[in-house]
Amino acid sequence: MKETKNFNDHEGINKFLKKVINQRIAIAPEVLGIVFDDMADDMQTLAQQRLTQNESVLTGLLRSSITVDRGPTPTIETPPKKIIGTNVEYAKHVEYGTSPHMINSPVLIKTKDDATGVWRYIKEHKGSRPKPYMRPAFDEVTNKLDTYFTQYFD
Repeated sequence: MKETKNFNDHEGINKFLKKVINQRIAIAPEVLGIVFDDMADDMQTLAQQRLTQNESVLTGLLRSSITVDRGPTPTIETPPKKIIGTNVEYAKHVEYGTSPHMINSPVLIKTKDDATGVWRYIKEHKGSRPKPYMRPAFDEVTNKLDTYFTQYFD
């Protein structure tokens, strides 16, 4: 049975990854950095694909802003560190949705059928449903963790 991970449980994620790192680093430390690069690249790609699939892409800014920071070259003393994320301010609102809230400025409303959009003044926004893209990408990559190592140990 696979271990369940909570995307927001940073301590649990670190504990899980350290356990895996310690198991694998004894076998082949040079492979670990390559595997984590592959995982980070796959997570980036999957997150970008999910944004397109869940119809969250209007301008492409959020999708193109998802990047991988690879961190320093890993050693036995400093395990690999990869940061996959975005600096787009509204990214969390797409991932988690929003509750109804007040808006005090004009908003450009775009749809699949009207890519140009129309400017409207909205006083109260009805909120938006969550359209997760980062958490599912993380889950998909970490759930097949062993497959990333298999190609190096078959």
